[in-house]
Formats: sequence, C-alpha cells, structure tokens
Amino acid sequence: MNLNELKNIIGECNLQGEKICVQHRLHDVIEFVKNNYSYKMLKSITAVDLGDEIELIYNLFSVEDEEDVLLSIKVQNEAESIVDLFESAKADENEIYDMFGIQFIGNEDLKRLYMPENWEGFPLRKDYIQDDTRLAWNDNSDNA
Repeated sequence: MNLNELKNIIGECNLQGEKICVQHRLHDVIEFVKNNYSYKMLKSITAVDLGDEIELIYNLFSVEDEEDVLLSIKVQNEAESIVDLFESAKADENEIYDMFGIQFIGNEDLKRLYMPENWEGFPLRKDYIQDDTRLAWNDNSDNA
C-alpha cells in the first residue's frame, strides 16, 4: 500500500514512519481501508497512555500482500467501536476498556475482562494509584 496515496484520500492525517495517524472518523478510515485495499484482518488494537491522552493503534493485515498497516488515533475517554467491521475487535476493545477506561461507542458488550466488575480505576493508566492492599502480597518483610 502506498501510504502517501492513502493520506491523499483520507485527508486529515499524518504519517509517522509506517503509522497513519488520523485526527477523527477512525471508523470511516478503517472501513475505507478494509473495503478498498486487501486489509481484511485485524491483528490487534493496542493502547498507549501518553499522559494527557490515550493513543489507540489498529494493526490491519493483508493476507494477499502479507503486509501490515498501522492506523492510530489519540483519544481522551471514548472512541468509535469497530466491532461491526471486525468481530475480533470485541476482545481488544474490552481489554482496553478494562485497563485504560476507554468507552467504545457502539460496542454493546463492553465489560471488564481481568479486573472484578466492582474494581475502581484502570490499572494501565499513568494516573492510576494502586492502593488496594489485596495486591500487596510481596510487601510482608517477615518472609525474608
């Protein structure tokens, strides 16, 4: 895929190496790439806490060309779900919700995967404070 060609079609985005960074309408961009190129598989969605925002990175794969394309968007607390485009996105969106607190608009089955339903906070956010004594199993100095 020619990333510069895609940038010309998508418009409001920039290239960072091999990653296409969009400012908004990520769902539309992913749908366009899926329908007009051979990227028919979602490998993963990854989240990175940048401090003031969360970057979501979508790794699409073309079985025909055996190549990946990375699409990213920076969000605050919510993002568009892509489960209608890729059923496999459901698991990644649930994990990102559980660990980072991102609400995926359109994912009707958003739930915690690892943390208990009553858990407060999102453990992979930089502003998360771990003060739950149930997790302090290694803090006992008597075991030395």
